[in-house]
Amino acid sequence: MAAGLMGTGANMAGSIMESNAKKRAQKQQEQNLNNWYMQQAMLRHQEMMRQNDLGFKAGNAFRQNLYDTAGGQAQMAQQLREQGRLQKDYAAGTSASEYATPASDASIQAGSQAGALAGQAGGGQEFRSDLARRLNNAAGSARDRIAALATMNSYGDSQYGLGNVVPMGFQQAAQDINKFNNFRRGSLNAYGVEKQIQPQQVQYQGSGAAMGAKALGGLLSGFGGGGGGMGF
Repeated sequence: MAAGLMGTGANMAGSIMESNAKKRAQKQQEQNLNNWYMQQAMLRHQEMMRQNDLGFKAGNAFRQNLYDTAGGQAQMAQQLREQGRLQKDYAAGTSASEYATPASDASIQAGSQAGALAGQAGGGQEFRSDLARRLNNAAGSARDRIAALATMNSYGDSQYGLGNVVPMGFQQAAQDINKFNNFRRGSLNAYGVEKQIQPQQVQYQGSGAAMGAKALGGLLSGFGGGGGGMGF
């Protein structure tokens, strides 16, 4: 009788220990799931911020290297700089008489003597005025031609002309945009792998103490049942 009661008590104790062990495993599993949810939320937020940043950088590459170069203020400033450079270089390559400042009476005295030989008696005021006008017109025409040529070539394939700068801007923009888009794809692929991570699983393997208690309970119950049958 006593052995049976002790066996029943041992079985109950084993069941209680087993139930407590299962509850602890369940609680640990819940904690693992909560940690997993928090980690996934953090990874999702980090990836969103990374995608936004890379998207902004790709758009900024478009604005700086493509929009500005193709039609913004940067193109206008570049064209004017190249026009000024070319005009200075072209002017430096002309003769002084071809690209002169407006002539004065003093600057045409030698020309007036040549005019006298051609029939302009004494090379007088009328001839000097006519010669000055012609020289001034020639110098002005040279300046206009050089300015027009510099303007035209600044849009073309000169060293820093838009014919060279704009295609280079398009090429650089495409390279930068592709670079940041490649970064975005690589980051998304890495995030896809991170999303596959599963929470750590906790499996109840059974409590050694609980199994021992149940085994003892079964043994004592056997003793109790056997004792009753033998009349002890």
